[in-house]
Amino acid sequence: MCLIVDVNVAHRILLAENDADFLEVRRRLLATSGRYVRLVYGGKLRDEYLQNGSIKRAVAALDRAVRTRVVPDDKISAEVAAIRGLNLCVSDDEHIIGLARASGVRVLCSGDQDLHADFGNIQLLSPRGRIYQNPSHVHLLRETCG
Repeated sequence: MCLIVDVNVAHRILLAENDADFLEVRRRLLATSGRYVRLVYGGKLRDEYLQNGSIKRAVAALDRAVRTRVVPDDKISAEVAAIRGLNLCVSDDEHIIGLARASGVRVLCSGDQDLHADFGNIQLLSPRGRIYQNPSHVHLLRETCG
């Protein structure tokens, strides 16, 4: 299963050991056996991760554990260009929508309500994406990688 983690909640998933909302996501990212998830990133999101040393180290550890999937920048850039042409985004996170389109991933962890609207907009993302915000959304972790 793959998911995208917006930088605004990355610290809660990658660094906080007991965040009640994202404990299951963290557990599955770090799992050594059984059901696990992969973090999908690339482009501007990678750059945002690199701006925080602790998040950068956590992502590097996930890379080493083969718990990530990096999407090439050119694929994300092409999707972002297509999205800008639609002029439908309400958030300033076109790069996240571009990443989802380029990767096929439709599960997002984020606290940004505008991004939630964009991620669920079928005109931007088809099939539309779904948002993981708390343990009641654990069923989303059963989705497969795009």
